[in-house]
Amino acid sequence: MNTDTTQDYLHLAKYAFHKEITGGDQAFYKLLEFAKVYSHHENDALSSMLIELPFNVFWKQEIIKMAGVGYVASYPEARGNGAIRKLMTQMLKDEYQKGTALSYLAPFSYHFYEKFGYAYAFDRKYYQLKATLFPQGNKGSGTVRRTSLDDSFEALEQIHHRAFNQGSIARDREKWEYYFAYKSHPYFAIYEEKGKKTGYLIYEFEGQTFVIKELIALTTAAKEALYHFISSHAGAFETISWLAPINEKLEQEVKEPAAMTIEIKPYMMARIVNLSEFLKVNGQPDFSVEIRDDLIPENNQVIGAGDAPTQKMTIGAFTAEMLRKNGSILREYF
Repeated sequence: MNTDTTQDYLHLAKYAFHKEITGGDQAFYKLLEFAKVYSHHENDALSSMLIELPFNVFWKQEIIKMAGVGYVASYPEARGNGAIRKLMTQMLKDEYQKGTALSYLAPFSYHFYEKFGYAYAFDRKYYQLKATLFPQGNKGSGTVRRTSLDDSFEALEQIHHRAFNQGSIARDREKWEYYFAYKSHPYFAIYEEKGKKTGYLIYEFEGQTFVIKELIALTTAAKEALYHFISSHAGAFETISWLAPINEKLEQEVKEPAAMTIEIKPYMMARIVNLSEFLKVNGQPDFSVEIRDDLIPENNQVIGAGDAPTQKMTIGAFTAEMLRKNGSILREYF
């Protein structure tokens, strides 16, 4: 019988990653409220674990199930004993039976997770520039109001759901609270004009850096006003940074793009878990392909159509192809 406690999981996470939990212990405990822990024991003691996080993501105007994977960890004396392979395999088989379409994870090693059918699928774009070089924006006729998650949750959620979010998490209140009340404690600002809220900014201060955590603008006026709000902090901060979704084009909006730092940062891996469920929403590919999945044989199918010869792809390679072809982004920090 599993007699592990939440403290057992916390101790393993801290030991394996030799650092404090982002957001502190309470953020980890909050995570466990909606997560499922897969654990392995040796001599009746916890030796390895992974945590599966039930999410939903936006895909083709619909919402589909996604299994996030985190805190894949073992004590050093238990590494290399096959426990992680067993846990990953069991988790994926369980999620297949639940009809889960996708799974994402942030890898410590891309090569390691390829053996479980995952492939590198998401990038982020990192910006850093002098605060005085950030676009000045325009205050406009609306209002940018500083607020809090509790006071403006419904407005934040509505704006988020209306934005382009292909591949990103469809956050319920629990996920909003996990990311922005436990894992981090940022500031919030909302743009409103004529009674309509059409943009928001989530931001933090780190020393002399103004950090944009998330910026969504549904209209040009909202973006201009939020940029104006950010640039109004230029007198108090030396730099502005933003780890943004890959589709952001801030470099096209600054006057001196060569004076800013822009880096493409490889991010999450992904894999299709239940191919049939994914295709119900995605539709068949426009090419013929034979899928090979070494862990979930039910996914071994020939799908799609086309005049060209049938291609052969692993489940991971096909996943990455579909996500990139459809311009997928991730807004979340995992």
